[in-house]
Amino acid sequence: MLNKFGLYIFLITLVILLSISSCFAAEGGTRPISMGGAFVAMADDAHAATWNPAGMAWQEDFELSYSAILTNRDKYISGDFITDDYFVICSPLKSGYKQNFESRGAFGIYYQTSGYQQNSTDTSITQPGISYARTMFEDNFAIGIGASYYDFEVGIPGASDNDTALSYNLGFLWYLNDKITLGCLWENLNEPSYSILGLDNRLTRIWRPGVAYYFDEDTVVSLDIYDLTGNTEDKGSDFSQDIRIGFEHYMKEDFSIRFGAHHPNSSVDSSKYYSFGMGWQRSDFLGMYAVNYYLDYGFIYWTDVPAGMEDYIHQLGVTLKF
Repeated sequence: MLNKFGLYIFLITLVILLSISSCFAAEGGTRPISMGGAFVAMADDAHAATWNPAGMAWQEDFELSYSAILTNRDKYISGDFITDDYFVICSPLKSGYKQNFESRGAFGIYYQTSGYQQNSTDTSITQPGISYARTMFEDNFAIGIGASYYDFEVGIPGASDNDTALSYNLGFLWYLNDKITLGCLWENLNEPSYSILGLDNRLTRIWRPGVAYYFDEDTVVSLDIYDLTGNTEDKGSDFSQDIRIGFEHYMKEDFSIRFGAHHPNSSVDSSKYYSFGMGWQRSDFLGMYAVNYYLDYGFIYWTDVPAGMEDYIHQLGVTLKF
């Protein structure tokens, strides 16, 4: 039987699980995160595999990306996790004729990890997955599908448990004109269930529409609405109609700055953060001019965190494009 301390930890764990059971979304990638997570209507690089698979349809080169939290790993938890480690590979499906790649689409493979460790409580989540996208109708519209496999593990003094869930996602991206793109992502279409320490949970279906406006080729502003239909309203934490705002501007051909606001209107204070980021890109990696590389930095500041936890993290990302 658990002592008082163990019972206390157990109750904390249950609160954590209740907070993520219906609204959990693992999100990674330094560039999207530094834009406040407003990336559904952009999705113009390898990160599209998780943020909106439809964006991969215009992928012309093999691309791989890795992002990691540099400070305060495993020390923060909220309704939206920023993954400790995020790795993605994205590639077009094409024959020897490059102009035919659109007819076969593109695929992405990704792997994310996140977790929380404090007061003898250890919660970890790993999420491998795969995505596929292709253009439809005309070259300015694409649809993408994805499948994510969640592995949940929880350990407290005297007890541990784990379970898995398989989730399906659907997205589209439409280049309305040279200024505006419209995107949408449906997460957890099948609303998969899982059980931890006797607590039954279900991943809620989330509808995330977005729009991006390109002032010119160097400047873009994006806006997403998380859970537009309010499915999370009566399922634990309420994230319905939460907005995300992002900004990116190339000050030089190879240097960019980014800003973001994540759920600034949310009723769940622990989900709010503001972000800043920088990007640097070059095409002379190790003297091989056929390889482009990108370095991204992100700083994330939460407005409200539990006692004893840091209210910021630093994140670094590296992307190679062949």
